[in-house]
Amino acid sequence: MRLLAFFIFIFVGLTQAYSQGAQAYFNNSATHYVHNRRADALKTVEEGLKKYPSDQKLRELADKLREEKKKEDQKRNEENKDKQDQQQQQKDQQKKEQEDKEQKDQKDQQNKDDQKSDQEKKDQESKEKKEGEQDQRENKDDDKNEKTDKTPQTSQKLQQMKMSEEKAKMILEAMKNQEIQYLQQNKRKATKPRDSSKPDW
Repeated sequence: MRLLAFFIFIFVGLTQAYSQGAQAYFNNSATHYVHNRRADALKTVEEGLKKYPSDQKLRELADKLREEKKKEDQKRNEENKDKQDQQQQQKDQQKKEQEDKEQKDQKDQQNKDDQKSDQEKKDQESKEKKEGEQDQRENKDDDKNEKTDKTPQTSQKLQQMKMSEEKAKMILEAMKNQEIQYLQQNKRKATKPRDSSKPDW
């Protein structure tokens, strides 16, 4: 009888000690959780489950803490992803702005080069025009000089030949007409068929 009472006493004591140990882990974990130390809370409850795997309160608390940790990790991942997306968008925007700036700079440079080329072309044309006008003036001056030089010589020669200017013009006109007739006659002769019995020359 004493032996049975002793076993009952030991069993009750062990049960109380067991429940007090599991309760202590539960309480410590809950304290960590209240003070927003979620990682410490989960660590404490998992240590308690290793020693007291059948304790219902510890299992429920561990499940709840794991679920919250999973949600927090998921939320953190989403925030990180959003942050990365924003950074990528900023990089893409900066890259686009840089490319637009480079294109604008290239276009401006091309416009400057085109304007410079057009100006050089205009300058060259203006220079050539001035040179042409100067040449024309010089030619006119030369022609004037020649005319002024020829006029006295021609009139002197006509006086020496005792011929009037009108008579000289008539003679020149007659010579011109004879030359035209001569050329026309040569053209008619050339159209006759060549005699094959005679040499080409």
